[in-house]
Amino acid sequence: MVPNGIQMVLLPYLMAIELNQSASRFGLTQMVGQLPLMLFLLVGGWMADRVDARRWLMQLQAGAVLMPLVLAWLIWRGHSSEWAVLAYAFAWGMVGAFSLPARDGLLKRVAGVNVQRMVTLAIGTQFATQMAGQALAGRAAQWGVVGVLLVQAAVAAIGVWVAAQLPRGRGRTADAPEKPRSSLWVELGAGLSLIASTPVLRATYLVTLGMGIFFGGMFLVIMPLAVRDLYSGSAQDISLAYVVFALGTLLSVFGLMRRGGSRRPGRALLLSQLTGCLALAPIALGPPAWCYYLCIFFWGMSGGMAMTMSRTIMQEQSPPSHQARVMAAYTLATTGGGPLGALIAGQVVGLAGVRGAILLPILGVLTMSSLSLATHSILKLRSGSHG
Repeated sequence: MVPNGIQMVLLPYLMAIELNQSASRFGLTQMVGQLPLMLFLLVGGWMADRVDARRWLMQLQAGAVLMPLVLAWLIWRGHSSEWAVLAYAFAWGMVGAFSLPARDGLLKRVAGVNVQRMVTLAIGTQFATQMAGQALAGRAAQWGVVGVLLVQAAVAAIGVWVAAQLPRGRGRTADAPEKPRSSLWVELGAGLSLIASTPVLRATYLVTLGMGIFFGGMFLVIMPLAVRDLYSGSAQDISLAYVVFALGTLLSVFGLMRRGGSRRPGRALLLSQLTGCLALAPIALGPPAWCYYLCIFFWGMSGGMAMTMSRTIMQEQSPPSHQARVMAAYTLATTGGGPLGALIAGQVVGLAGVRGAILLPILGVLTMSSLSLATHSILKLRSGSHG
């Protein structure tokens, strides 16, 4: 996640500043970087359920070492171009599409009975280390792009050693007989199929989809536009909004770790949706800037709870044979929902303005939460890994 944080800052820096891309071409570049996650996450889950995930992660981490080294060499030799950076962004997205399901598939086996605590720790680590990576990438002006790329490669290389410490073996148990293999497309849909046929997974997935689309649109589009249109803010002010959100998330995750998680994760998940909507509601009134950032902070706290509880339920309730594929489908709802939510949010802001558009995530999330409750009473669900 440290190299991922570097990537999140370094790619815009290279394209928008170093190569002076136009806004339209820069948007295309960002889309290309996200395409592998949308297209190959389910394939990544299918792979992770069929191979030794430890060895597979080591190979993926090794690939993550090579990519920044190649780009650093091209820049050092003066051969960098828009296409080279574009290929780098796409390749990095491919590594993410295959490594995310493998890590999620191994988490339950590593955690044992402490699934909820491990999920909470993983999410907290993700946000904290991404912020560290973003801070490292911010040194590009002092160290040079080549220097930052070398740091990215070095941290990814450490990841190869870390992956080597994970348990061996496939997702299925060693003594289970090998089942006849279905076609690729049947197995790719197995995770989604299991979610659709399992009430508790289906209910949780509906909430997750609502977060991915509607809160994702808020995060990607409405939040920065509010800074620009309501408070005449600059890029630094937009950055502050994202940092405040991350700090709220980290505080929530830290609190969950201190408490040992939640005994009823379904209730906590739905409560986080309600509190998230309540946190955003005052923005529709056009409050002072300090109040806006406070709203984003409390929204971030709700987000930390929501991400932890939804991931905990999906991890605990999915069988080992489908673990990686179910978690790949889960990640698809969060990452794939964001671009769709951004598209919808942009249209609504154009029609109703920022203040009117705040109603979009609120109504959307509340609707999806109500649909979730109509399919399964996850309010009564108990966690088997509460500390």
